[in-house]
Amino acid sequence: MSIIKRIVLLSTQLCLVMPCFCQREKIDSLKRELPSLRDSARVDCLNELSGAFLKLEKVPTEWKDINIAATAGYYAASAYEEAKKINYTHGIAESLSYKGEIERLSNNFPQLEKICHEAIEWYRDAPNKKRLAETYYNLGFALYAQSMFTEAIKNLDTSYQLYEKNNNTREMCKVNTTAAVVYEESGNYEKAFELARKGLKLATENNDDWLRRTLLSIIGSLFEDIQDYPTALAYCFQATQNLKPNEYNNFNPRLLRVIAELYSQQKQFDSAKYYYSFFDTTNERGLRFYLVSFGECYLLQKEYKEALPNFIRGLDYHKRLNDRNWVMRTLLDIAKTYLALRNNDSAFKYANESLNIAMQSGAKQVIRDASEILSSIYDHWRHSDSAYFYYRQFTTMKDSVLNNVIKGRLAAYTFEQKMELLNKEKRIQQAQLQKESLWRKFLVIGIIVLMFLAIIIVRIIMLKRKNETNKRALAENELQLQKLESERTKAEFQHQTTELEMQALRAQMNPHFIFNSLNSINRFILQNNRSQASEYLTKFSRLVRLILQNSQATLITLQSELESLALYLEMEALRFDYHFAYKIAVPGDLDVEVLKVPSLIIQPYVENAIWHGLMHKEEKGQLDIEVSEVSNHLFFKITDDGIGRKQAAALASKSATKHKSMGLRITADRIAMMQRSNGTESPVTINDLVNADGSAAGTEVIIKIPVMYD
Repeated sequence: MSIIKRIVLLSTQLCLVMPCFCQREKIDSLKRELPSLRDSARVDCLNELSGAFLKLEKVPTEWKDINIAATAGYYAASAYEEAKKINYTHGIAESLSYKGEIERLSNNFPQLEKICHEAIEWYRDAPNKKRLAETYYNLGFALYAQSMFTEAIKNLDTSYQLYEKNNNTREMCKVNTTAAVVYEESGNYEKAFELARKGLKLATENNDDWLRRTLLSIIGSLFEDIQDYPTALAYCFQATQNLKPNEYNNFNPRLLRVIAELYSQQKQFDSAKYYYSFFDTTNERGLRFYLVSFGECYLLQKEYKEALPNFIRGLDYHKRLNDRNWVMRTLLDIAKTYLALRNNDSAFKYANESLNIAMQSGAKQVIRDASEILSSIYDHWRHSDSAYFYYRQFTTMKDSVLNNVIKGRLAAYTFEQKMELLNKEKRIQQAQLQKESLWRKFLVIGIIVLMFLAIIIVRIIMLKRKNETNKRALAENELQLQKLESERTKAEFQHQTTELEMQALRAQMNPHFIFNSLNSINRFILQNNRSQASEYLTKFSRLVRLILQNSQATLITLQSELESLALYLEMEALRFDYHFAYKIAVPGDLDVEVLKVPSLIIQPYVENAIWHGLMHKEEKGQLDIEVSEVSNHLFFKITDDGIGRKQAAALASKSATKHKSMGLRITADRIAMMQRSNGTESPVTINDLVNADGSAAGTEVIIKIPVMYD
């Protein structure tokens, strides 16, 4: 039977705390405040410093030479002395509580018990009982380590009630876990299973992965106690999920021991030794458990001479710390070893010592095994009366322990049934949540699509009305131009006419681009590509907003035009699965925030290069847009390495659908309007690029417009 080690409970107590970096900042802050504080405020600061050092998960590099426990002890002792001088009751109680915590980390259980009793007495008169629950917990732990199981449970119950009063669920789970271990140690497996299940439920509900893993390992130990080794191993490995054996020590060192012991019990000694090889024996706390556990591995292999030195060394450590549970276990192991070596005198000595401690603590398993050894020795010595006495004691304890094991197996069966039911309910809930989440996503996407469609339809209607209004105004201006005789008046009205025509063309340009984008969104939705549809919708909404803003002005800044163009290229690259790369080159000395250009003047030619040049190319294409200023003119050069106009025209002639780019026609009309309005040339030049062998190398479009400002 495997008894939960002290190291298990120490690991259970050390719940997840603030990261080391935060604790270090807190310590530095408290140290800065300390010199300016006096009386009770100074005592409270000293106590906080002690607690902050105890919470350090690992020593920072610059503090590598500092003994954390000793430093925490220094501040706790200083707090105690200063609190005594001013008779500060709460400060005395809290400093004693921290001193007890330090003794617990040092495994000094008698001293821990003494300090906790003293702290509790001071807390009775203190108005602030901040660490009273933790003090009762430490007292229960100290009593348990000394095999005073009944008293340990009483103090743990008090601690649980205080934490429950403060609604501290995590600490309740910690106390519950320790109580389960105490019941296991005393042989009450039924109660241990009950508390372990309760603790596991609390840890799972609170998403506390560390405590959940710890409780799974304790449940594995309980299954080991009732000799269900495969199930025990299953729970232990469930506790170590996503951890490597060399990482077990960082999480919970007991897992290595429990897993190794389970393999030993199943005579799989190579596997057991594999896990023993990862055990951390660099400190006394880990070494004392390793010595006894590995000695038992030797004992099971009947390698008595190798086992005995381990037991003797381990016993010395346990006795010095008054860890009576492990003292009983080790004494019994030594007695079994000497009995196997036919050294009855030594076997009698250690078995009798183990029995005396077990009778005081009520550890039935130890009473049973020690009585069996003593009965065998007395029988060998032919002391029939004594042999019979211990044999009767052995059978009585055997029946009692067997009864507890049977109850434990029933509890384990009930536990497994409840866990299966809980897991089944959890799976059903997860499936239901996934289904509801999927429906919510579809609903949200549907609502977003409908909203965009509604906005677009309203916008199109508004644009049509605006277009009609502009056309009516254009007609009226044309009539007035015929009536006006003054050339100056005619020129002014001509300018208004040109401006209105430009607005009408921009109004046609906006729905053209919107329709193209809607086609792309529709294709993503039909392909059930939700992530790309969502990303495309986001970029589309930004671009629509820019277009709506830009459509209100005759001219926009070059910066706004390039921003819209970049967003459009991102959308096209996403839509065509990044089949082409692009680059926009602007000289650093060009003032893009001041220069004005007509909106969407470049986009139609970029669109034409993508659709008719690059998309028909098998390999990945390249699209370059260069902006330059020469002789008071802006030049936009759009270059692609696509299939060329000739091959694109041939492909278009074979297509069943004949499509003429509305965007190019509208843009050409706009450039013509601009030429007429400014009286300067603004030509569009298209050049076919060829390779050295005469094959098509792409197309180059050069747009020339005059430099314009506000």
